[in-house]
Amino acid sequence: MVCAIRLEDLLPQLAGVQVDRVEASGDLLRIAARTPDDAAAVCPGCGTESDWVHSRYVRHVADEAVGGRAVVIDLSVRRLYCENSDCSKTTFAEQVTGLTVRYQRRTPA
Repeated sequence: MVCAIRLEDLLPQLAGVQVDRVEASGDLLRIAARTPDDAAAVCPGCGTESDWVHSRYVRHVADEAVGGRAVVIDLSVRRLYCENSDCSKTTFAEQVTGLTVRYQRRTPA
């Protein structure tokens, strides 16, 4: 019997990202995901929306275990320029609601 379930139904915190790959090996579940290229992000300094991309980098975020396996999400996020010239932040990293928090290496459980 085949069970059709979407990954976002099992892990709803992944609904805001594009999942590229899921690998299960031993006691680890590794998920490679990325934020959408076309979504605007809000500057944490001034609240201005921006879609002016500076670069991308990968964050490694630990999540709650699933089926006894540790979960690591390799999340490619964008660093953006703040488009408000009066803002003290020149660049900022986007955050994914329910998945990332600034400076944290774990998802907010």
